[in-house]
Amino acid sequence: MTNPTSINIAEVMDNPEKIEWILNKIAFLETELAKLKKPQSQWLTLEEAAAELGKSVSAVRQRVKSTKKPMPEGKVWKQAGRGHAISVNVANFRKYM
Repeated sequence: MTNPTSINIAEVMDNPEKIEWILNKIAFLETELAKLKKPQSQWLTLEEAAAELGKSVSAVRQRVKSTKKPMPEGKVWKQAGRGHAISVNVANFRKYM
């Protein structure tokens, strides 16, 4: 059913499972499209950035502040001061990965 040239519309309309599959696929694609349409240059909290990147908060924090290969402060991450919240620019984070 993944090949559009092999879809028989009459067969699909008579099969509730196929209709449900198509509706689920449309919902998934709409969600992915909404993610792509999000402004890519915005600063997110560390928690939001981790969720967007599909990584743990700890993993993102360790990556941006790595002692061996730190990511550029001001471009990828920023912090007002020690103990303050870290903000991450997800688009730049992906570029520097």
